[in-house]
Amino acid sequence: MIDPAARTFENVAAEYDFGRPSWPAAAVESVGLPRGATVLDLGAGTGKLTRVLLEHFDRVIAVEPLEGMRALIPAGAEVLYGTAESIPLPDASVDGVFCGESFHWFDWPRALPEIARVLRPGGALAMFWNRGAGKRPWPKKVDRLLERVAHSPGEKRYQAFAWREAFAGRSFEPLRHEAFPNAEEISADALVARIGSWSNFTTLPAGERERLLDELRGYLTEPTYRTSIETQVWTTRRS
Repeated sequence: MIDPAARTFENVAAEYDFGRPSWPAAAVESVGLPRGATVLDLGAGTGKLTRVLLEHFDRVIAVEPLEGMRALIPAGAEVLYGTAESIPLPDASVDGVFCGESFHWFDWPRALPEIARVLRPGGALAMFWNRGAGKRPWPKKVDRLLERVAHSPGEKRYQAFAWREAFAGRSFEPLRHEAFPNAEEISADALVARIGSWSNFTTLPAGERERLLDELRGYLTEPTYRTSIETQVWTTRRS
């Protein structure tokens, strides 16, 4: 079953694809897989990470359960319906599994055995998250607006770190962690789309969400904003 909060991303797929940040090449390269590897983007969303994987690997498979998100995954990848708990691939069929802003949504006791099943022995599991680093680029009025909205369901799942504890006793080596800079200059429109695609906004009633985003647009008076982001990378191997 897909978490109801995660299911709401389908309603804002275009905004998600427009506003969400991409991923640094160095993060993908740090996983240590060769060009000829077969890799899986699990919970691929609109294919933000898929696009980067296509630049690094000859065969990329993208698995995503939500049709509206899946429709935006770029050509070049093999796109399949599926979930982390039921991956539509044979045993030992991929060299690497990548999860970009998706692993915290999984049902880990069911997903980790499935990931181990499709990985070849020694295959890599890489989990990516883009996190704010340093001062936020927007005016204080934006912070005050964000304080009026409940905390993101996805953020709560990530910050609890229960996903790390789920690896205990599983067929994986100890987790390794690295961080990579991922700052970028984005338009005010892209910043509105990014914030509007956060799960604390996607789970709001449509009218309330649009009123808040209209208010947010009024506070963003600069044409572009320099964001400070780090890509947090957690990797392991199937033991």
